[in-house]
Amino acid sequence: MRAKKLIAIVVLACLSVSCWKRNNETVLGYAPVYGDASALKSITLLPAQDVEEGGKIYVAGNMLFQVESGKGIHITDISNPAQPQQKGFIKISGCQEVTVKNGIIYTNNMNDLVILQQNGNAIDVVKRLPESFMNSSSTTVPPEHGKFECPDPSKGVIVGWQKKTLINPNCSY
Repeated sequence: MRAKKLIAIVVLACLSVSCWKRNNETVLGYAPVYGDASALKSITLLPAQDVEEGGKIYVAGNMLFQVESGKGIHITDISNPAQPQQKGFIKISGCQEVTVKNGIIYTNNMNDLVILQQNGNAIDVVKRLPESFMNSSSTTVPPEHGKFECPDPSKGVIVGWQKKTLINPNCSY
């Protein structure tokens, strides 16, 4: 009987210490960035923007295309390598890839493969192949292992991850 009481006291003490520590856990991790599901398929050509989180690049002729991870593609004229000129930014949610052939841009819009063509000051979607990247996990988990804020589907679709200080994150991988 005495041993049972001692075990119960030890278990309660451990639980209270772990809860106490849990309530004060502050870590650097990732929080999901949510987007409106209906707006995610919108693709637009915008004026040039600064590169914040540059990704893959592709050169076609005198043009350089650089992915802005999760956000779109920067277009830069490199006909004069000493003075490259930013020409525009194609806003594409979830963009991670780019290639260009014969003036046609191939990229992803979340899990869809999209084929684009610039038309003056606009960008036309020539074709969309839905769910071409079904196994893509670029938005389902953070880009690095560790603790993160658990996704909440009621807030929308995850379009990316933001590194920040988290209090009591419940998820990790």
